Amino acid sequence: MPISYTLERYVNDLRAITAKQMDPLKITDLVAPLAKKFAQSAEWFRPEYRECDAEQGFGVHMLHEEPNHDLAVFLVSWLPNRGTTPHNHKTWAVVVGMEGEEREISYDRLDDGTTPGFADLKHGSEQVITGGKITRCYPEHIHSVWNIGESVAISLHTYGRHINYTGRSEFDLEHKREKPYVLKIAVEHARA
Repeated sequence: MPISYTLERYVNDLRAITAKQMDPLKITDLVAPLAKKFAQSAEWFRPEYRECDAEQGFGVHMLHEEPNHDLAVFLVSWLPNRGTTPHNHKTWAVVVGMEGEEREISYDRLDDGTTPGFADLKHGSEQVITGGKITRCYPEHIHSVWNIGESVAISLHTYGRHINYTGRSEFDLEHKREKPYVLKIAVEHARA
């Protein structure tokens, strides 16, 4: 019987990769197949991971973070027809679709980012993330995510650093504003 790819093994592999590699592009190249492998070995999945925060529009379930907030692994459950405002991460990320359909819209920043609170964004590329599909984000990448299905969508998110500790921003397209973006972490689970 094959050995299951557990959270502990996944986190140990993340530690090994980030101990040797600093380039976000190379890190995400190495993490992506492991994230997919972990997402597909769903023995670790619990029913409560489907729970969503109605106010926020999605539930963020922490599976792991290091004591210094690095290497954060979350399961995100998205309510139907709900999602995020455009935002950046200020860290690398690998996301694997598990269930449902999530529309990801990327944005191009037109201003130089030097005026506090101001951001001029233009709609860029768009893709639909479904079960097994991988997307990657880099520190200044700006995107929004929306559940376009009729049931809860679920995706696995792995970040170089816990997203509430990066100083990231969300963006108001209509008013061209930028402000800090912090999420409610719905459920905390044991660290690997």
